[in-house]
Parts: sequence; structure tokens; C-alpha cells
Amino acid sequence: MKKFLNILGNLEELAVGGLLLLLAVGTTIQVLTRYFLGLTFDWFDEGSRYLVVFATFAGAGMAVKHGAHFSMEAVTQYAPRRVGAGLRALANLLSAAVMLVIAWFGWEQTALLARYGMTMAALGLPMWVAYLPIPVFGLSIAARFGHKAWEQVRIVLAGGEGEGA
Repeated sequence: MKKFLNILGNLEELAVGGLLLLLAVGTTIQVLTRYFLGLTFDWFDEGSRYLVVFATFAGAGMAVKHGAHFSMEAVTQYAPRRVGAGLRALANLLSAAVMLVIAWFGWEQTALLARYGMTMAALGLPMWVAYLPIPVFGLSIAARFGHKAWEQVRIVLAGGEGEGA
């Protein structure tokens, strides 16, 4: 599981970095052509919205990986090590459950769009492609939270000894 998450993390980092670079270059070109040539590309505006959604969900997975997501540690910081680890495990399990619900409903919406055959207005691509990052990265984020919960459970089972919280 840890090896899979490491590979997934590397892919996420490459995807987010590449997407942000692509969006920055594309936006610069869009602004220059609009300002100097009076040309606009409708497909870029639409595509960039969907790429931002992709980058957001991939970036959220990276935030969980690096522990950069929002968390409140007022109670766990001052609790005994095993109690703090147990509370962190519970919080990570709840976060994983929420992300599984988001992934499920994201999948439902993606499947619905695929059944209806809706397409993007400017790009002409199937609309389900734009919604696919929600269930895919929702599952990866849930897996990361599950892995973090397991690490905390191991601390509880080890009697509070082991790697840091």
C-alpha cells in the first residue's frame, strides 16, 4: 500500500506541476493574443476551468500526503501519546469516509453525464471527462487518510511507542 501511495504521489506531483505550468503559459498566451491581436480562444477558457478542478483535487491529495491539509491539534497536542494517536486515527478515518462519499457521488455524477452523452460547449469533449478527477482523486485522498489512520492505530497498539504522530 505504501509503495502504491508513493507512486501515486509522484504522479500527482508531476500532474499538478505540469498543469500549473500549462495553465500559466496558456493564460499568458491568451492575454497576449487578446490584448495585442484581438483574438480569444473560447476553448482555452473552458479547458482551463476543468484543468483547475483536476489540479485542485490532485493538489488536495498532495496536501494529505505531506500533512499540509487543514487540521486542529489543540487537543491531540496536549493529550497523552496513545490518546492523541487514537484521536488522530479517528479523525483520519472520518476524513477518509467523507472523501469516499465525495468519490461515490462524483462517480454517480460522472456516470450520469456519460449516460446522457453531454459534451463540453467549446471543446466538444464528453463532459464526464471533466468530472472524472472527482471520484479518482477522491479515492486517492481517502486511501491516504486511511493510511494515515493505520499509522496512528499502530502507535496506539504499540503502547504509544513508535514513530511520531
